[in-house]
Amino acid sequence: MPRIFRALIPALLLLSICSCGSNETYRMTLRDGREFIAASQPVMQRKTGYYRYKTFQGRDALIRAEEVILIERNS
Repeated sequence: MPRIFRALIPALLLLSICSCGSNETYRMTLRDGREFIAASQPVMQRKTGYYRYKTFQGRDALIRAEEVILIERNS
């Protein structure tokens, strides 16, 4: 087997393992029944009173913490 293939196989294996963990999403349920899906884990920012998370478009988003009643991790 050529040397390039010996180096390429472990790199592809590592890439496939790393991509498996990035499929986690989070569902946030608000008091009024609306649900938001986040691409990253929402982080509570105590100074502002908001949850910060990433959308699927890669943008930062904020939701007031007092509006959120449930945060669930999806597979």
